[in-house]
Amino acid sequence: MDEKAIREGLRGWIIDRAGATPDALPSDQQAILDDGLLSSLDIVEFILFIEDLREEEVDIEAIEPEVFNNIDSLVEAFFPDAKSVSPA
Repeated sequence: MDEKAIREGLRGWIIDRAGATPDALPSDQQAILDDGLLSSLDIVEFILFIEDLREEEVDIEAIEPEVFNNIDSLVEAFFPDAKSVSPA
């Protein structure tokens, strides 16, 4: 899965879970927890979703809380090998 698809998947899950409209998350740098889009209680289900996207388990012992700051930090932490697809 390429980076764009990963970002779209993360964004879609967050917006759906928050019951928000897409404009509630206008950029990949916007705070997810601090802005109230997700609560700390949502994180367990969010990790399960991330595992589905990664197609492998997440080592929950190694997760630092700051990885949930925004979509950029999520991609960096959980999908470090994702490649951006450039238009041809």
